[in-house]
Formats: sequence, C-alpha cells, structure tokens
Amino acid sequence: MERYGEELTIDPDEDKKYRLEVAKDGEAVLVIRNALPTGDLRLNSIYDPAYEAKRWADKQDIRNRRTTIALLGFSTGVFLKALMEKLRPDTVFFVYEPGESLFSFLCAFTDLTDIISDSRVKLYVTDSQRRHYEEDMLHDMSTFRPEAKGIITPFYQTNDEFTGACNAIAKVMESNRNYMRGRSRIALKARMYAWNHIRHASFFPDLKKLIPQGIPAVIVSAGPSLRKNVETLRKIKGRALIICTDRAASVLDEVGIVPDLVASLDAEKSADYLNYKILENVPMIASYQVNIDAQKLFEDRCIFFHALTYENRLFGEAVGKMEQGIDLGGNVAGGSFIACEMLGINTIILIGQDLAFLDGKHHADGKNEGMPDIDAKEIEGIDGKPVLSNDMWIAFKEFYERQMNIHPELTVIDATEGGALIRGSKVMTLEEVAETVCTETYDIDDILAKLPKAVDEEGYKKAREVMNGWLDEIDELIHNSEELEVLCRQLLRVAKYQNINDPKLERKFKKLDDLRKPLYDSVINYMLEEYWIEDMYSIPDYTFMVRNNEEAIPQFETAMKFFGHLPEDLKSLKEELKKAMEV
Repeated sequence: MERYGEELTIDPDEDKKYRLEVAKDGEAVLVIRNALPTGDLRLNSIYDPAYEAKRWADKQDIRNRRTTIALLGFSTGVFLKALMEKLRPDTVFFVYEPGESLFSFLCAFTDLTDIISDSRVKLYVTDSQRRHYEEDMLHDMSTFRPEAKGIITPFYQTNDEFTGACNAIAKVMESNRNYMRGRSRIALKARMYAWNHIRHASFFPDLKKLIPQGIPAVIVSAGPSLRKNVETLRKIKGRALIICTDRAASVLDEVGIVPDLVASLDAEKSADYLNYKILENVPMIASYQVNIDAQKLFEDRCIFFHALTYENRLFGEAVGKMEQGIDLGGNVAGGSFIACEMLGINTIILIGQDLAFLDGKHHADGKNEGMPDIDAKEIEGIDGKPVLSNDMWIAFKEFYERQMNIHPELTVIDATEGGALIRGSKVMTLEEVAETVCTETYDIDDILAKLPKAVDEEGYKKAREVMNGWLDEIDELIHNSEELEVLCRQLLRVAKYQNINDPKLERKFKKLDDLRKPLYDSVINYMLEEYWIEDMYSIPDYTFMVRNNEEAIPQFETAMKFFGHLPEDLKSLKEELKKAMEV
C-alpha cells in the first residue's frame, strides 16, 4: 500500500484460510474456510453482493451532516463502497481491518486501487497502523468536530481495540458538548488576558532551544503515593528537569523541595494550588488559557506552550508549531508529558502518578476536591495485584500507553511505587532512578535564567494592531450574519415548496458563498467555533450538501437558526476582547 508506506505481510497459509468465489453478477465473494462449526463462512451474497450491501447501508441511521465513520471490517470493500455512495461526499471513513492476512489475500486477487487511493478512506490493516487508530480518530474529532458513528461490517465481531476507540470518541463528543456549554468562554477570556500581558512572559520554543540533549525529566503528580518517596527528589535535584504539577506543589512545599518548573493548564482551577513559598521564583509552564489569577501570580514567569491559530497570527512563528487538536491527556500531568516530548526529552520519570486509590485517598494533599462521582473498578497494579481505580484515571493511564506506542523512542519510568500498572513503562523505585538514571548534573537555574521574554515593545504593538483589526472584522461579520439569516430563510422556503436545483437560484447561492467567505477566512471564526458558540453542534457545515430538496431542508434550517443567533455571539465576543485590551 504505497499511499500508506506499508508493506503487507503475506500469510503462507492464506489459501488454506480463504478463498474467493464469483457471484452471479460477476463480483467477488470472500469465503473464510472452516470459520463455522458447520463449515465455511461466506461474507457476501452469492447472487448480488452490491445490492445486499446497498440494502444494509440504507438501514444505517446517519444524520445529513459532516460525519466520521469508524468502520470495523473491510470484507471485500463492497459494504464500504455502499456507505460511500449513500453518505455525503465529505464523509471520512476510518476502516479497522483486524485481519492483515485477509486483506493481503484480497489484494492479490481483486483490484482495490480505487479504495486505497481515496482520500476519504483511512485504512488500518497492519499492527503498526492499528496502534494509531484511536489516536488518529481522536485527532480528527478534536480538529474537525464532526458527528461520529461506529459501524460493524456484516459477519465481523467487535474487539477490544475497536470498542475502546469508539468509547473514547463518544467521551470526546460528550466532553466537547459539556465544555462548550460551561467553560469554553472562560478559557478564551484567559487567552485574551495572556495576549495582552505577553511582554512579561516567555515562549515555549525558546525553552526548547536551551534544554540540554539527554537530560531526563521527572513529572511530579499529586497521587497519594507521592508521600512515599518525595524526599528522594532531593537526590535528583540538578540531575533531571523536575516539573511539578500544580496540585503537587503543596506536598513539595511541606518538605521544602523546589522544583525547576511548575505546570498548570486549566482556566478554572484555583490559583491557590500555586500560591506556595517554594514557587516564588519558579517559572510556570502554562497553557495560554490558564486561570487569569494564576497568570497574575506568575506575571513575569509564565512560559506559554500549545499555541493555536490566534497566537500565530499575533506573534508569528516565535510561538512554535500550531498544535490544533493535540491530545494533552486530560490532566496537567498529561500536558506536562506532552511538554517533555516537545522539549525533545526522551527519558520521562513519573512519580505520584497512582491513577488509583491508596487507603481510600485519591490525592496526596488529602483534599476532597477534583474527584468526580463515578464508580470505582479494579485494575492491575504495578505489583500485579488489583487496585481500585475509575474510568477517569483509566483514561489517563491509556493516554500514557498511547503515547508510548506512538513514540517508541521514549523511555517512560514509573517510579510512583504504587498505583495502577501503566503498560509499556519501566517500573522502578525513585531511589533506583536516582542511582542509575539521573547520574549527570545540569545547571538548570542557569538554563532558565537565559530564557528571553516573548516580545519586545515593537512586537507587542504589532499584536495590539492585529487585535484592533479583529474588532473591525467583527462588525463586518455581524452585518453578513444578518444577511445570511434572511438568505437561508428564503432558500429553506424554496426547498420546502419548490425545487432547490432551479438554475434561477444560482445568484442566491453565489451570494451565500460570498457572505460566508469572510467569516470562514477570519480568525474570529476560530474563536467562535472553539470557544464562544455554546452549542458546537449547531454550527452548520462549511460545505452545504444540497443535491436535492430532502438534503437541503435540514441544511438551511440549521444555518438559518445559526446565523440568526450569531450577531449576538459576535457582539459579546467583541465586548470581551475590548475589555481584555484595556491594559
């Protein structure tokens, strides 16, 4: 499969496992030998596979909007083709085929070029491809925020990997909905604050330039086992980059151990977690949308990472590569892990990363905060014995496991000395790490002292000019939205009572495109869709699929409601940006 850079492994016994028959209409029929107690299993109709697949596809309940399909099973490709014909042309298919030998057998006897080369289809056939299946789908969900649906091809049985990916996608969709309803506007306000106080901060890529090659990192999390070995950190100070997550700071403060960096990412997490004496001179690795009070507390010590489109427009390439849709693991420790990867650190040591209860406690600080009301469940601990965890912690654990699969060059050492087993990590005590891993010395204080400020006065002035331009753009978009609402109402009426394909409508469709283009070309649209519009699934598709009246009606109903409400969202966004600029 040249497009994928993969070479399929041919099973020497494939002829004993599979055979191809020819249907009465000339199409291929795949047979798996001795798959049933009664004999062979035929995966397609012997009469008309395409008609059978079309009837199956017609039964799939999928809304008429941009959709990502998780499909288990390639079969002969006939079921996938039926879905491709039924669904919108912007539908994307992530096809998980558990049998590499089966797919290889098919490639030898049938021409699959059209499917393999189709950009809408992402095939996961080999072990190395399937390891990335969940990660790639999550990236698609985070970047494009489509609808999503899991479908199992006839005669395939589900498996843990496919089910796990579908469950992760469902959680992302629900999380996106909840985030947009409750917290996203707070996050954008924090981002606006960061833009307007950037003169006192630093950019993460500048830190990367200063980090010595080969230095290990220790991520200090706040799990209950942290108190077992926190004192051993003294032996590692100056021999590794010690990154303390915000909630672990209180424990380090108790014992008087000063980390090299502290990390905080959340817009709503209280800055009280950071208000400790040991952190008075410590820089903070921060998301641009970290709590405003935390930004004030670390006014001249913020190192901003995870830049998005806005930061790139304001400050240019100095902010680093834009990482839209990046998986930060769902917590500060996960974000710190990704930060280490971005810094080029290949040895990452985890402590306080229990991901499980210890004697009923969930955090080392003993506070009963940050714990959702979800059921506990037993999973394997580092010593092979069961420990009590929950779905949230299991998701964090799976994040680390995904990262290790994706980045085999990483050495991840779990020195928590308790908690859940993170598969792929090397389990050691922190004492062993101090003696055998962290053996070189580094002048980390000197490294951090060389970190430059993000922008000079000229750069800050240019960023403010860009923001003033955004304020003017919003006024234009308000006007366009009002016109779009009227236009969509008119087109909806046509779709209901006349013919949406009437050539006389060409001018209206052109006007529709002309009015929407400034919105979709504007960075304001990113702010709206990622942070400000509270129902993200109310946003109409960029491409209107209006091949007939039936398709057009839901498209224009959605668009009419959206553009009718958009001026209100734009006006409130403008007021917040103006307020943030009053520095």
